[in-house]
Amino acid sequence: MGQNSSLMNDTSSSASLLLTSEPPRSLKRSLAQYQYWTSLPWLMALAAAASWQFWLGYTHNSNETTNIFLQYGRGFSYVLLLGLCVMWLPVMRHSLGALWRSRIANWLPLEYARNLHRWLGHVLLVSALIHGGGYLLYFDTLDTPFLDTLFAEEADLVHAMNTTMYEFVTEDESIEVVDLWIKDGMPADSFQELIRPIMVEDCTKCHSASSTMTYAIPTLPLSSYEQVVDLSHSGWRSRQFRINMTGLTMLTIFIVLWVSSLAIIRRRHHHIFQHLHRLGYLLAILALLHIPRYNWLAVPCFVLALEFILSHYFRIHRHCSAVVEYVSETVLTVTIKRPKGFKIELGHYLQLRIPKLKRYEWHDFSLTGVRQPSDVIVLKIKAQGDWSDALFDLVNYGRTASIEVDFRGPFASPAARALNEDCWVMVAGGIGITPFLGFLHHLILHPKQVSNFHLIWVLRDYTLLHWLEPFLTTSMLSGNFHLYVTEDEDDFALPEWLYLNNQHQVSIGNQRPDWEILLNQISNRIKKPHCFICGPDKMTDAVSRVGRRLGWQVSVEQF
Repeated sequence: MGQNSSLMNDTSSSASLLLTSEPPRSLKRSLAQYQYWTSLPWLMALAAAASWQFWLGYTHNSNETTNIFLQYGRGFSYVLLLGLCVMWLPVMRHSLGALWRSRIANWLPLEYARNLHRWLGHVLLVSALIHGGGYLLYFDTLDTPFLDTLFAEEADLVHAMNTTMYEFVTEDESIEVVDLWIKDGMPADSFQELIRPIMVEDCTKCHSASSTMTYAIPTLPLSSYEQVVDLSHSGWRSRQFRINMTGLTMLTIFIVLWVSSLAIIRRRHHHIFQHLHRLGYLLAILALLHIPRYNWLAVPCFVLALEFILSHYFRIHRHCSAVVEYVSETVLTVTIKRPKGFKIELGHYLQLRIPKLKRYEWHDFSLTGVRQPSDVIVLKIKAQGDWSDALFDLVNYGRTASIEVDFRGPFASPAARALNEDCWVMVAGGIGITPFLGFLHHLILHPKQVSNFHLIWVLRDYTLLHWLEPFLTTSMLSGNFHLYVTEDEDDFALPEWLYLNNQHQVSIGNQRPDWEILLNQISNRIKKPHCFICGPDKMTDAVSRVGRRLGWQVSVEQF
């Protein structure tokens, strides 16, 4: 910073500018318990529910053919049911956004929603492999040939009487009578004489609306000829065939989704990851076909369908005019003409898609708040992948380009909670300043919104400092700004507008801060603020650990 020394020593400057350097780093401490304590009760509750579900399935010894393979297969099927119900919730943007805007968010580990979704994916894959493998091994232990069982060559009713209903069937001769009746074409004239007495004696004790049996299934009554015929098919028309084939298909989809979600695939081929993840909707449909009873999935599937409709039909804007403008070698802006009805809200983001790039993928970008003119939406985009590189190619690294874009939203992010708080510490890394610019605009209009705030910004590209000019040159805003410019160049000057307003406390460093020292200094000035973080993972982890150890509420900006 070639001119820093003289500028820092200028005592007549109206801003208090302190040039700091990075002190020696303190020893890293193991503070993981502080990072996850808010989510621990919920994780324990989920683990307890999964364990209870597994135990219910594992201990359900329904018949003489039950063995260890069936026990594990059924036990993990119960775990799968619970996991499928919970897994969708962390990625339902509208539902999650509604929670972020409410005060209930203080009691829910919403910031770990994506982590929960990711880890549930691992749990569900393992559960699906054990569940599917257990049932396939169980099929191999039955008297019926394996392939005949897999492809349901035996009629559903006979198969059930030989396996899951065997405990309630008094005589093997009854099963033989039903089997011969089905093979004879299921004649109606012999149903009343031969089959109905067996159903009444052995089956309707479970399959009736008035049944008091523990594992009764009143939705599969066997009291009339038509009902019995409906459960007596074999081959592709049978219920067992549908369950087996949808199960194998779901297992295949699980494996595909899991592989495409690995970091090495997701980061290098994000568009493939997004496209394959749409198979999740097919997974929900197959689950309804695979699971005999829908009570577990009815509500989650309804919410998922509602989420799909809102995202694809009601909160989406297509073919909107936009201008892409080059800012620096690593940053550009996209200015979109705001459609009627789209409201720019603080702490919200939108999903952007650019058809011209020929990659039909969505990307999340923070909204920078209400701007002047108010009929535009301004997004700041950093070059950090194939998609953004292709966008940079449109402007040839130095010009502007007019394009059409699709976007949907807005959706609430963790920063939406800021309006419910009185003291803010906003920590940004590079382009991560974007969501906080909107809050600074808001504070100019509503200066009494907070009693105290600190903005910490670590950036490499010093040309981005001009984004703060509207806030550091106005008398309508007072606050504390900690700027760390890590630019490698030795010869650049700080802009003069940094000194135009004496209401601000501004410190400038030329190295990354020691978070332990910096946050402790802030903690001595304001008690237990709410800390909002948006930036690289390494910075986010470091700030989160120290902030939580100090007793702060910490919200990480992730979509």
